[in-house]
Amino acid sequence: MPSKIVKIRENLYVNSIFIDKIGLSFNQFIVVSKDEKITLIETGFRNDFAALAENITSIGLNPENINNVIVPHFEADEMGALPEILNVSKQKVKVYAHPICTFGLNDIFNARAKPVKDNEIISIFEGCSLKFIYTQHVHQWDSLVVYWIEQKILFSSDLFIQKGEFTGINSENCITEIIASIHKDNYLPSHNHLNHALDKIKENKIDIIFPMHGSGLSNHIDLYIDSLKELTF
Repeated sequence: MPSKIVKIRENLYVNSIFIDKIGLSFNQFIVVSKDEKITLIETGFRNDFAALAENITSIGLNPENINNVIVPHFEADEMGALPEILNVSKQKVKVYAHPICTFGLNDIFNARAKPVKDNEIISIFEGCSLKFIYTQHVHQWDSLVVYWIEQKILFSSDLFIQKGEFTGINSENCITEIIASIHKDNYLPSHNHLNHALDKIKENKIDIIFPMHGSGLSNHIDLYIDSLKELTF
């Protein structure tokens, strides 16, 4: 399972592990403050934490400085490495998630996770205000996505995913690949829940989408959202 870490901007990296057997990448997003504290969006699988920590170290950062973790929903690839993070970090780690998710994280991992409200904005550090948007029953009943207001970036978890390795930010139209992935794996809910979530997402000015699986997306944001709203299951 090859892994890599890619610099997107001065304060944003993407760590990606590709599982060839299923043709899918699993991405973690590393947001870095000026004092090199790390906010991690998605933890990855527990068994993959060693590779994530090694990649973080390779870019001159320290896994001990992870001080914020955001869990988009309660699933192994989204929160599995949380106990390793809590063990390795020298910081007082803050964990943010949907209230249903925090209940599970606290019960299993004693994570002292903080439940966030729908559309709540939390300033992680100067220049990093994160908006938490509930997308309940979109893949999981405790799902949310995260919008970085200053950078106009949506971390979309299991929305807008594509097969294949992470290749950076794709400016080409990828809607065919996104819809093919949805139909193949049948991982999205009824139209009512999906459309409600997409309407809330569309209220924000988005320049880039980073899904948990596949490459970043730009230039066709409204098309991606509108096409999913017109999707038939």
